[in-house]
Amino acid sequence: MITAVLWISFALSLISLIAGIMSQSWKLAILSAILLLPLAYYLSGAENGLRYLMFLPGVPVLLTIIYYFQSGQSNQKQKEN
Repeated sequence: MITAVLWISFALSLISLIAGIMSQSWKLAILSAILLLPLAYYLSGAENGLRYLMFLPGVPVLLTIIYYFQSGQSNQKQKEN
């Protein structure tokens, strides 16, 4: 049961990450990071190289930061005009 939840979470995370990258949406990128957290927590207990996959949610978090500040700069330019 727990494995099914992890796989569903991973699949939804990939879908939201791809949609977030295509639309440059920081909200979808942070959703992807949140959905990756259960898998990252599960893999943090591994005793081999899979342990380093616990840092995988860092990728969507970095994209969230980039997209958030890009949207803020574009919103300021629109307000000035």
